[in-house]
Amino acid sequence: MMCINLISVLLLIAIVSTIPAELTCGLNEVIDDCPVDCPYDYCPKDEHQDKIPCAKPKECPPAKCKCGFNYRKAENGTCIHTTDCPPFECSRPNEIYQSCPSYCPSEDCSEASAQGICPYWLLIVVHCSPRCKCIEHYWKKDGLCVPYEECPNVISS
Repeated sequence: MMCINLISVLLLIAIVSTIPAELTCGLNEVIDDCPVDCPYDYCPKDEHQDKIPCAKPKECPPAKCKCGFNYRKAENGTCIHTTDCPPFECSRPNEIYQSCPSYCPSEDCSEASAQGICPYWLLIVVHCSPRCKCIEHYWKKDGLCVPYEECPNVISS
């Protein structure tokens, strides 16, 4: 009889231990049912980090807590707003770091405006992706930020 009770208790423990515990997330975290550890989950160290692709796995690992929308994992392991991530250095001339730049389809000279601002503002909530952008009144020409007057489509008067 004691042997049956012992087996029953061990069986019950085995069953209970396989039931996933309720996941409780911390501040600024959400449950991700199919989590993948991606570079863009962390505060970026350079402007290329957010561009590294992150494929979903064929089979999902167990659910876990991850930072919520527009939050990134800081070096201390907490989730902070993307705008609070430490800035990284912009290596090209006439560029400035922006933690959550406004969405503009293009910074290219072909879209340049004399006002020096994006001609096509889109009023949507965007995923903050820190990056280096041209300073005001500068536009991209062959990958570098140049003054509006140096854009090829500008007609001097």
